[in-house]
Amino acid sequence: MSRTSKWICLMYHDVSAAPVGITGGAGYFSVSEASFARQLSALHTAGLRGCSLADALRDETSRAVAITFDDGDLGQATRAFPALAARGMTATFFVTTSWIGTPGYASWDQLKEMRAAGMSIESHTHTHPFLSELDAAALRDELRRSRELLDEHLEQRTSMIALPGGDAPRRELRGMLADEGYAVVATSRWGANRGAREGNPLYVRRCTVRGESSDAAFIDIARGDVWLALKKRARESILAALRSSLGPTRYARWRRGVLDAAGPGKRDGA
Repeated sequence: MSRTSKWICLMYHDVSAAPVGITGGAGYFSVSEASFARQLSALHTAGLRGCSLADALRDETSRAVAITFDDGDLGQATRAFPALAARGMTATFFVTTSWIGTPGYASWDQLKEMRAAGMSIESHTHTHPFLSELDAAALRDELRRSRELLDEHLEQRTSMIALPGGDAPRRELRGMLADEGYAVVATSRWGANRGAREGNPLYVRRCTVRGESSDAAFIDIARGDVWLALKKRARESILAALRSSLGPTRYARWRRGVLDAAGPGKRDGA
């Protein structure tokens, strides 16, 4: 991991058939298939290269933009993957292994096809818990079971993990991530990554992409716009304080309630 330049890692969730709004409902973190295709084209037009997280870490220029997905939703296999492959781009898909093959999620056969086509398939734990709420035994089980299933089914060495809900293990247990073979940890913290510093493991910031953003707004994200980053980090600080006060589970229930109550709304212009 020798990269020295500033670079951006994007974080997606599901890719839906229909346009999505910015408030409420199950599609809160989704982008539409049409929007995703436009965003990939916008990267190319802007002179940027969409690629997997591993490829971005190896890139010595500022052109590479890492594309990542969380959860393993079916739309990632049926909509995002074909769009990426058609443009010669790759991405990293962090999948929750207990969800593989269940309704609404990609199957092992689909993940094998994606990996054979150059996509990276990595861990998003086994059952998607808040890791800070787990004791040592439960945390090790989540980390190990997911890695071993991915290694067995995909014949690979899984070395990356995305934190469910952006929630890291308790500080005294974080060494277990490296112990279980994870060299890279993808977070949900917004911002640019300044080089690929040596770390064990290496923590990567990711910028969430959702809704129906304009091409200009999307490129601001992909280029690491400073003012946008300041705005997002201020919001993160407020939500982090609330999360710390309520605890991860109570906070998630509160936030879901707020989003569901908001319902479908205006399109995302940011």
